[in-house]
Amino acid sequence: MAGRVVINRVFDALRSVYCRYFCIYGGRRSSKSWSISQLLVRRALESVRKIVVMRKFATSLRMSVWSRVQAAIEECVGLSRCKVHRGDRTIRLPNGSTFEFVGADDAEKLKSIEGVSDFWFEEATEFTEQDFDVVDAGLSTPVTPQSSVWLSFNPVPQIDGSQHWLVRRFLGIEHEMSVPAVRGNVCVLRTWYKDNAFVPQPTINLLEGYAETNRQLYEQWALGEFVSVEGAILDTARWDVVLSVPTGVRRMPFGLDFGYSIDPCALIECYRQGDEIWLRERLYQAGLTTGELDEALEERGVRRGVDEIVADSAEPRMIAELGQRGWLIRAADKSGGAALSFKRQAAAFMQNLRIHIVEPSPNLQTEVATWSWKRDRLDNQLPIVADGHDHLIDAAIYSLFKPSGSISYEALEAAQGSHRPLRSNDLISADIEPLRIGAVS
Repeated sequence: MAGRVVINRVFDALRSVYCRYFCIYGGRRSSKSWSISQLLVRRALESVRKIVVMRKFATSLRMSVWSRVQAAIEECVGLSRCKVHRGDRTIRLPNGSTFEFVGADDAEKLKSIEGVSDFWFEEATEFTEQDFDVVDAGLSTPVTPQSSVWLSFNPVPQIDGSQHWLVRRFLGIEHEMSVPAVRGNVCVLRTWYKDNAFVPQPTINLLEGYAETNRQLYEQWALGEFVSVEGAILDTARWDVVLSVPTGVRRMPFGLDFGYSIDPCALIECYRQGDEIWLRERLYQAGLTTGELDEALEERGVRRGVDEIVADSAEPRMIAELGQRGWLIRAADKSGGAALSFKRQAAAFMQNLRIHIVEPSPNLQTEVATWSWKRDRLDNQLPIVADGHDHLIDAAIYSLFKPSGSISYEALEAAQGSHRPLRSNDLISADIEPLRIGAVS
């Protein structure tokens, strides 16, 4: 039922700003998506508009912006007064304004939409510059206020020698944290968790804790900065991006890494032939309940009761619940206090493989390029795999890797600076049990 609308103060300042481009980025849990939903609903009620909300993949819409925009409409005017078509993902407001939800991979639907007044690229780092240019060039509907393109995203780690197109195109404008900056036809706003009056205290504690445990994650996730990762684990010569999986290679189990509040749930499709692997990103979504994950697995083409899934053992409840729903899901056993040794061996295993990333897999490409060794407070590199931006990599490890022994500290320290793959004689006597994969009964 419609009621009083409460919007975070930083975003409320955008109500009186009218530009062609709105580039809204920053740290996690800073209310970007929710607040933009509120702002666009308000604009749609002030004048008749046709707003297209986009994700890179259509399958990501339903459990992200589709539900957020509906919640913002309910808060503002009430969904019962609107016409909601779930099949083609459209919502018509009482004044005739419409919201349409489209994936950039749904080319036919995108071509058929005419008369658009505004576009919103949610998780804009997933899109290519060409995706953006195609949409931008076609946005010419005469409306008042003027047509606009909204881009919202969390910064991603920068790959050495390259600059993300969003940084190059929009972030050259001088701007301060939490203050909208306007130059020409561009408005830039950088936000962080302190701009969100509704962020829960446990999330604040988690983000602020990274200041001590992982400075790069703190800068990226809490402060919303684009960081350059040093000490990459994988040599760029050992991985590439390909269009498809060749015929005749062995299909491995799907790998699944659980996430919820901040960390995304990551599903990866894996193939292997000898020392070559092919990886395709299938799911990368935070905040999924067991029921939503159940639906997402089906939407991503995983066959219930047929395809095997190997998942992180950290969430036995979710594994059991998915098993009860008919999924052939198994737990990767990392018990016995050997998490550090498991991570070390997994890094060695991945270093010795030739990795082919199947397009588009945008988050996987970023993870592989920026998976790194941990650094101490004095910025010295340690022979420890840094936690954080490795959810799809972890999922691939669960599918592909079984440890056989622990890796010596000295071998890791010697190898990490030169990307030298760890050799068999770098292994010392086994101090952990082999990875045990047991079906959920």
